[in-house]
Parts: sequence; structure tokens; C-alpha cells
Amino acid sequence: MSSRNALAVRAALLAAALLLIAPAPPVAAQGKRNLPRNHPSSCPYCQGDPELMRPAGLASHGGFEFGTTDTTGVDRLLGVCDIKWIETEHFELGFALGSHRVRQEEKKKIRAELTELAEHFPAIKPKTKILDPWLRTHLYAMRLEKVWDRFLELMQVTEDQFPAEDAPPWNLEGKYMGIGPYVGQDGKFEVLILPSEAASVLFLKDQFGLLIKRTQRWNVVDRDSLILIIHTQQGTLKNDGALHGHLAFNQTVNLLDGYKHYSYDTQIWIREGLAHFVEREINPRFNTFDSSEGAVAEMTRKENWEPEVLKLIRKGEAKRMAQLLTLKDYAELELEHHYTTWSMIDYLVRSNPDGFACLNDRLHGITDEKGYADGSNLNERHRDAFRECLGMSYAEFDQAWAAWCLENYSGQ
Repeated sequence: MSSRNALAVRAALLAAALLLIAPAPPVAAQGKRNLPRNHPSSCPYCQGDPELMRPAGLASHGGFEFGTTDTTGVDRLLGVCDIKWIETEHFELGFALGSHRVRQEEKKKIRAELTELAEHFPAIKPKTKILDPWLRTHLYAMRLEKVWDRFLELMQVTEDQFPAEDAPPWNLEGKYMGIGPYVGQDGKFEVLILPSEAASVLFLKDQFGLLIKRTQRWNVVDRDSLILIIHTQQGTLKNDGALHGHLAFNQTVNLLDGYKHYSYDTQIWIREGLAHFVEREINPRFNTFDSSEGAVAEMTRKENWEPEVLKLIRKGEAKRMAQLLTLKDYAELELEHHYTTWSMIDYLVRSNPDGFACLNDRLHGITDEKGYADGSNLNERHRDAFRECLGMSYAEFDQAWAAWCLENYSGQ
């Protein structure tokens, strides 16, 4: 045997011996390797530690009830998805998207958001160029809470006006504000963001028996919770800005539906218009358009809607309020409806925020003399609310709205 071979053999024997005598990894490290990828302790920013999460308004990284089962059941169902779970004061979110490279055009916005998050979680670096899945989960949880805050601001209500958790049933005394603390709902609002159409279809079919391929809003009746399911294989939703707006659009509809409890559907024009308004406040570049399935139909890529509204008004083609009230289904919405409903909400919020809040107050939480929810004769109640809250008939409103647009919108 050559000296070189002998040295090689001795080196191999020494390495094997060192492996035999090397200390075993700590028990905690061994246990952590056996934990699921989405275990709360795996979050590099809060480690799932309640003492770190609580000051940030977070309750947990899971598990909790979700859909018709719970987070464990959803993890089992969607095994190929790495879902990061997070529970805030008002939402339960499952986020299953991968990392995101911050683009130049979104750097300012995301840096500001991360700076806000870093106040609670020092491990977050606001200037980071790559958002890992845990960081994106925290970011979207914060974005949801901001939609909540904006909704309460628009409705001119505070959280203490809604029934506390486990409060006794309404007893016909005072003002009806629903049955629970989440703008009248008993359960927190739920959101699931998935990376593929296949995963979304599987979840919807298993949980609710739905054969729908696009974004869906649904009522989980047994737990009195409204849920939103989104996947990013539709439209432009792989873009973070588009996804943020789409989330805000759909969550606004769920919040408005749940306002003073989801017991009946209010008029389509105000739901669609308000959803557009909130989405376009975030970024007017990306816009969601409901269809009969709560879809992401792309009716236009135009960013500036003001000139389009002016064209409709000047041509006498703008939809009138009396016409909007005849809408029975989202499938009836045409592009002109979207422009008009957004603009009417814009007009009300900017010129008469008290009247807008009053209008929503009158249309939600209607009960009969026995205390049961009563959505009958809703169009008549809508007409009365216009008179009471805005001091206008429909014809007067149409004229006032058109005059305001001509004065406040810029366009050719």
C-alpha cells in the first residue's frame, strides 16, 4: 500500500471515529426538526411567542377553527401548500404564497409597511429586498386590520358599539348591532390566500361543495363567520399590489355584509361601489370587478376613472340610482355600472360622510317587532333612508352627484 493510500485510510478511520463520539444534537433541536414547516415557533420574527405577539395585536400563529374544520384539517387537505396561519384581533388568515422580491415601484410602500411592523418585531428589516413567507403573512395580517380600521371609519362606529363576545341575546332594548363583536358577526372574519387554482377548487369543494375556480366569499353559517378564498392564478394577482387591492375589495364586501350581522343582502350598488372605493384608495392601478361568482373579471385596465365618469355624464349615459336598484345579481354589472357606483360612493364619502354612514346604518341590522332580522321591502327602506340621511330623492341625488363630478373630476 502506498503511503498516500495509507494516509487516506487513516483519515477515513479517524473521521468515522469522530462521528461515533460526536455529541448528539440537543433534544430541542431534534424536536424542532420534526415540527411541521408552519409551526408557530418557526416564525423568525415572533417565534409564536404570545409575549411578542400580543402587543402587536396578534393572538396566535394557529391553530384555530377555520372553514368547516380547523387549521389542522386544512393543512391535511392541502398538504402540498405550506400555509402560514396567523390570528389577529379581527381576522384569521391562512397565507400559502412563497417569497416575494420587492419591485422598484413598490419599494416605498412596502418599506413604510415594514417599518411599521418593525416597531413590534425588531427582527424585521424594512429595507429587505426579499419578503419571505412568514414576513408576507405578517404584512397581509396588518393590511387586513387596516381595511377593518377604514371600514369602521367610513361607518362612523367604534368596536364597543357591537355586542361583546358571549353577550346575551338581544332583548329588543336599545339599538340592534348584531350578535357579536366583529361588526355584528359572532366569529372572526377568515381569509385564505392560495398559490393555485387547483388548491382553491379543492378547498371550496371539500368545505362547501362549491365548484368555483375564482375568488369566493362565503358564509360559514355554523360558526357565524364570513370567509374569503383567493388564489393568485387569476388576473394580475401574482403582483403584490394587485393582490393587496383585490384582498381589500373583497374583504370590504364581507365587512359590509357582516355589518350588524349578515342576515340579508343589501343593494349591489353600494357593496360594489364601496369595494371599488376602498381598493382604489390603496392603488387605482389595479381594479377588481365582481361577476356572479365574486370573480376577478378584468373589465378595464384603465387607472383613471374620472374621465370615464365625465364621459357618461356628458353623454347622458350615466346609470341613475333608480336603475342601480334594479340590479339583482353581480352578473348584471357592466363597466358603466362599475364607474358609476365607485363615483357615487366617492361623492358621498367626500361630500357627505355623515350621510353615507347614516345610509349604511339604516340599511343594516333591520329587525321586526319580534327582534328577528327583516330584509323585506329593502328598496322601500332604501328610498326612506335617502330622504332621512341625504335629504334627497333619487332624481335630486342623480343631479347633485353629476354636478359634483363635473366640478371635482378632471378629464377631457
